[in-house]
Amino acid sequence: MIELYDLVGANDLRFSPFCSRTKAVLRYKNLPYTTETVRFTEKHKLTFSGQDRVPVIRHDDGTVVSDSWTIACDLEERQTEPRIFPGLGHKEACHFFNLYVDNTVHPALAPVVVGDIFDKIEPGDRDYFRQSRESRFGARLEDIAARRDEFRPQLQKALADLNATLAGQEYLFGVFSYADICLFGTFTWVTRVSDEPLFDNAPDLRAWWERMQERFTV
Repeated sequence: MIELYDLVGANDLRFSPFCSRTKAVLRYKNLPYTTETVRFTEKHKLTFSGQDRVPVIRHDDGTVVSDSWTIACDLEERQTEPRIFPGLGHKEACHFFNLYVDNTVHPALAPVVVGDIFDKIEPGDRDYFRQSRESRFGARLEDIAARRDEFRPQLQKALADLNATLAGQEYLFGVFSYADICLFGTFTWVTRVSDEPLFDNAPDLRAWWERMQERFTV
């Protein structure tokens, strides 16, 4: 049984995009797992992994793997079928897309929803979250939330690019792959912490999201 360390907010809300990616891979490969919850202020629970970020998994043989991309590669090597890198070049393409989501889509989303996230975490974690995010953004959370409309155009551009990619096809690369799992984790995060209307102008992206929700519940 694989043990997964999973970020948790108030009322047992599981909203980490990276943990959602790992859980989707585990379910796609039908690998049984248990979860150990980790709050923002419980990084000591991850000391055994040599770093302080979720997700982390521990295999039955004691092997510890961290980082959602590294975990995906580890699970693909251990159990190839069904594949998340289904063909020649897919692993490399998925790695590129993973970086695109983390470095382009997430920065477009974060300032729009960061205030909503603050409301969804345990009160005891809020000082940590405030300090870390205000340091990252260089502004108070309330000020960032008040400027949401200023940040939306960048988000809408990213969503438009994803919508255009999905036009006329069911999955991002034409066939199901880790790229879809990667983006699924991101939208799981946002839809669980915010009512931000992501799909009003993105019908193909909305249809993809509905297909992914039918496939996975994480």
